[in-house]
Amino acid sequence: MKRKLISMTMCLSALCMGFTACNDKDDENHAQAIVGTYSGNLLIESAPIVNDARITITRDDDRHVTLKMNETVMGMPVNIECKSDVAYSNNQYLVTGKTTFNMDVEGVPVPVPVPVSVDGTIDRNGKASIRINVEIPTGALTVVFDGKKQ
Repeated sequence: MKRKLISMTMCLSALCMGFTACNDKDDENHAQAIVGTYSGNLLIESAPIVNDARITITRDDDRHVTLKMNETVMGMPVNIECKSDVAYSNNQYLVTGKTTFNMDVEGVPVPVPVPVSVDGTIDRNGKASIRINVEIPTGALTVVFDGKKQ
């Protein structure tokens, strides 16, 4: 009788653990959920300048993407390719990454690549808000991309 009670208790415990151990969001392929082309606006925080812009996100693996932006900002070509981490929290995807890029200022190449950091959110409806911070030689330039998945 005692052995039967212990066996039933162990089976019931295993069954309960099976239902509570997994969270669907932990198993989700976060990168695949945000892959695509996003169209919107780039707002330069230090100046009242708004540009139409497009960002493309491609999947590297389940938790990593590459964010690409090829635009002209304030007359300068900005070609950024940033490998980024993807997480899920509070019903939105969080994208963060760091990279560098070579830039020209008025046609003259800056001698060293400048650091770039990317952080932003993409909701489940495809609305993206992404901050791109560029450490230019004269200080920091921050642009904010607000757009929607196409």
